[in-house]
Amino acid sequence: MSAIDSSPGPLKYSSTPPASAHEALGAHRQYSSDATILLVGLFGAGKKTLGIIASVALRRRFVDFDAVFNQEVQSSPQEFIARHGLARYRELELQISKDILTKHDKGCVIVGLGGTASPLQRTLLTECGQRHPVIYVRRDENDLQRLSGTSPDKFSRIFEVVNAFFESCTNFDFFNHTQSESQSGPTLPTYLKLKETERVFVAFLHRIFGRDHRQVFSLDPFSKSHTYALQVPVSYLDQPGLDLESLESGADAITLLVQPDDLKSTSLTEKLVRHIALLRKHSRVPIIVDVSAPHSTHSAFSYHETLANILRLAPDALTCCLECDNGLFSKLSSAKGYTKIIGTVHEQSPVGYHHRPFTPSTLTQLCGTSKFDAIRVTGEAVTPDQNDLCFCFLQDLQSTSKIPIIAYNTGPLGKPSICLGRTLSPVVPPSLNQTGISMKEAQCALTACFLQSKKVFTIFGQSVKYSLSAPMHNTAYEACGLPHVYDTLQSEKLSDIHRLLEDKNHGGVTISLPYKSAILPFLDEVSSDAKDINAVNTVVLEHSQLPNGEMVTIRRGYNTDYIGIRDCIHKHLSPANAVRDGTAALIIGAGGMAHAAIYACYELGVRRMCIYNRSVENAQKLADYFRQWAQSKPGVNLQLHVLCSPEDPWPSDCRLPSIVTSCIPPYELGSERPINMLLSEQWLGSRTGGVYLEVGYGPSRTRLMEQFLPRASKGWVVVDGLMVLIEQGIVQYEIFTKRPAPIHVMRGAIREQSIKHGFVH
Repeated sequence: MSAIDSSPGPLKYSSTPPASAHEALGAHRQYSSDATILLVGLFGAGKKTLGIIASVALRRRFVDFDAVFNQEVQSSPQEFIARHGLARYRELELQISKDILTKHDKGCVIVGLGGTASPLQRTLLTECGQRHPVIYVRRDENDLQRLSGTSPDKFSRIFEVVNAFFESCTNFDFFNHTQSESQSGPTLPTYLKLKETERVFVAFLHRIFGRDHRQVFSLDPFSKSHTYALQVPVSYLDQPGLDLESLESGADAITLLVQPDDLKSTSLTEKLVRHIALLRKHSRVPIIVDVSAPHSTHSAFSYHETLANILRLAPDALTCCLECDNGLFSKLSSAKGYTKIIGTVHEQSPVGYHHRPFTPSTLTQLCGTSKFDAIRVTGEAVTPDQNDLCFCFLQDLQSTSKIPIIAYNTGPLGKPSICLGRTLSPVVPPSLNQTGISMKEAQCALTACFLQSKKVFTIFGQSVKYSLSAPMHNTAYEACGLPHVYDTLQSEKLSDIHRLLEDKNHGGVTISLPYKSAILPFLDEVSSDAKDINAVNTVVLEHSQLPNGEMVTIRRGYNTDYIGIRDCIHKHLSPANAVRDGTAALIIGAGGMAHAAIYACYELGVRRMCIYNRSVENAQKLADYFRQWAQSKPGVNLQLHVLCSPEDPWPSDCRLPSIVTSCIPPYELGSERPINMLLSEQWLGSRTGGVYLEVGYGPSRTRLMEQFLPRASKGWVVVDGLMVLIEQGIVQYEIFTKRPAPIHVMRGAIREQSIKHGFVH
């Protein structure tokens, strides 16, 4: 039940103000790995949906207060209030709430507590927050008012009090964006909107528990490898009609800038909750919140309060001015949870000029404390040559520091220090390039200074005539200012790959059919997942020089195919077809892509699979390989069955498949002759439909796709090979370049090329 659920009797609310900023900064935000999660909020915020998402994704028990109450007293909360009154209900509500928390202290997701916003409920939730994450689920106020069925004026009064209640007894905020609030992009089917919500919310929960849940395959943003942070002011995100896709710019992190004027805004907390949720929805890189240093006693209070509110959002990093008192540092250290704290100092003079009272020795002492995870030193250059002081200062400090050091000069004359900086140098969106340098400009500057060399990448296979990999990668390189080139080599002989593997200008090779397993003997290292799959589609060539002057090349193999397949299936499985015990998949084919598809389904939790291939012998070899693989892994139970022909009945002890993946090319290798294959209609009788995915693509539809398209009305979602190409290409780009991929650019390139060549999309 919610505090604004409609009920026969009037509800009264306590108006105790939320906890002070100092109390909030003193909160504890590290929990046992199996600590139960509580989701609270107003009616219509989406607590139950998010709770079910969390319970499935984290494999936890779902507990709904309303359902427990109904089971205990054989009545809904509204009915109970109508018969016995609000006072009696609150007594019973508190007792049942305590029982729920006692019985479900670990491994659960609880929703619906705090429904009547009573003072005793506030105390209960506050105490619970000492050992459990208690998350206030927020949603747009207009949406909540519409769902409540009350008048705007009445709702506004209720919202003010209930919002203060939930702020006072919770330790995290999650804003549940709805499709209507999206500022750009097409309207999505409901199940796809839920998938996007799932991605953002599950990643949020992983951050709360400090679990490694990186969504990119590039370098750590805090490494000394020329990483960049895209600067996004709060006012920038206030603009209507903003192109949010441009946030995927190739930067390693996004910094939300909270400037002095923002601290004066009475709606800053609401903006921060919304904007950070928006950034997470439209990007995959870490979010840093940079709050401007206070300039007065009054602004210092706003500063402390803002830091406290930001920690409720569990950002990846938060800045704190080093000129603040040590008491604030200690409270931040205690309350930060797994958020990194970046200590900052800024002076009017260039970095390295004097930086009193923060000299290199003082900063070295700060770097040795546990209060900060990184230090950022900024100044203002008056002449271009003053940037040399910054480089020297940074080099001296990095040689003794145990934590990352960020240093650069601001203003027009400080650009050289930004371009050549090592860690989280600031860049701006293209629309703000008058205020700073863009990601593309920063990368071009590295190339111009010979700090970044041009690399060649090639896709190699027997039939790569229709491949769109080259335009996809080349467009992304161009957009991000990288000097690299991606080309194509078609060959009937595997031996032709040696000239690519031995070329010192080559940075990597994409392996296409039919060489994904045959390439393995030529590699020095293979990733663990590629070993399990027994197929490689991505080879990285790392060239280095030994002390004696000898040049050596390390050839490392990866498999991004299974990631592309896995992510495409996951993103298009409706809730009715979510992977459960007993979920079955059908894999068509027996080559390298079929290996990747089986592994992808296994990663999704599927343990029952059937294989169908024109060559039964090859299908049997594939099944035998993964049976042996499963036996070598402790606790892995994998059931595989080979279907010899379309006349074979589906195994009686296996559910009909809700995942069908075609891993055969659209054409016979080395010819223009399409592969004609159809499946038994009996195999496709899943009552809830499912996902049909093709890993290949071409200028015409395959017979299998034609077989599935009419089944859209029966719950089947058809995913073509171009989507798989994009998903695996994103990972491949990041492995090749060690930089986050500009996803919107890569998708745009595929759209353009597919239209140009008449490919089916």
